[in-house]
Amino acid sequence: MKSRCTGIGFALFFIVLLTLPACMQKKPYTVGKPGDQSASLSFPSFIQIGNFDGDSVENIFTRILYEGKKELAFAAGTHTVELRYKDIWDIDDDDHEDVISPYITLQFDAISGSAYEISVAAPKDRQSAHELASHFKAAIIDLKTKMAVSRRVEN
Repeated sequence: MKSRCTGIGFALFFIVLLTLPACMQKKPYTVGKPGDQSASLSFPSFIQIGNFDGDSVENIFTRILYEGKKELAFAAGTHTVELRYKDIWDIDDDDHEDVISPYITLQFDAISGSAYEISVAAPKDRQSAHELASHFKAAIIDLKTKMAVSRRVEN
């Protein structure tokens, strides 16, 4: 019995050890044909991309494994991104709350070799998360110029 518990303990330790590096790295998603990716868009873990140019980007497994900054790689040109704020906040030791905004749609023109980032201030507490979710605004900025390059598209 003792060796069985020890074996289970070692197995759990190695599983955690193998998944830990995945939680600390930037997760690149590629959109489009392989080899066409010449621009990138990074976004924090509390931003959920619904779709990029009409294609779904994330699934449940990537949201579980990759909790750091995420990145999309894609070809230059005009792109449309549907995104929202989504995060989990602790209420107390035994309870939590999902805070989710409605999706908004942004459109931008990507230039080959450029890097972009979704700019939105991270909420500091649950109250500010609710405020952000109820009045969700985000912009896509060019990392070189620090200028907003996106325009909001009404659904």
